Amino acid sequence: MELLFKTAEQVTLNTVTMQHPTEGVLVYTEWLNTEGRIMDCEVRSKDGYLIEEEDLVADVYQFVDSLK
Repeated sequence: MELLFKTAEQVTLNTVTMQHPTEGVLVYTEWLNTEGRIMDCEVRSKDGYLIEEEDLVADVYQFVDSLK
């Protein structure tokens, strides 16, 4: 195996744990670059399963945005 490229970037990890009325405990995680822009984000259940249901994810995003 041969290394072709390697990069390192400093990021900030923000985690918000919330109690959803129907889904229970959810964990929102976002990674921000040095300029404070979101590079990636995800929503997981308390058991670590990735949540991809669009309406639920939108609810979580709206809740997190209301905290800022």
